[in-house]
Amino acid sequence: MSKGSDLQVDYELLETSAKQLRQIRTEFNGLEEWKQDIKSLLGDSRVQKAMGDFVDNWDDNRKRLVKEIEEVGKMVRATRDAFKDLDVDLAKATKGKKQRQRALAD
Repeated sequence: MSKGSDLQVDYELLETSAKQLRQIRTEFNGLEEWKQDIKSLLGDSRVQKAMGDFVDNWDDNRKRLVKEIEEVGKMVRATRDAFKDLDVDLAKATKGKKQRQRALAD
């Protein structure tokens, strides 16, 4: 959007935010693998049980967080796209208005 506009949208920030949310989602999805890796390190069955309970709880919350991260990412991308579309539409309208004004002035 133009510098004289009351509303300024930082497209780069929105794009960076969307990318970072995708990276976070990927990291959270990749945490599934660590359960098996750590199980062999725990030894005692009581520790394994306690950690198993913790991991199951973490899995439930991780899945919820991944869904929420995906939703926020969709909103960020939709916001970016809506403002870009609006910016293009306003630029076209402004250009058309200027052309009409020039035609009337001639």
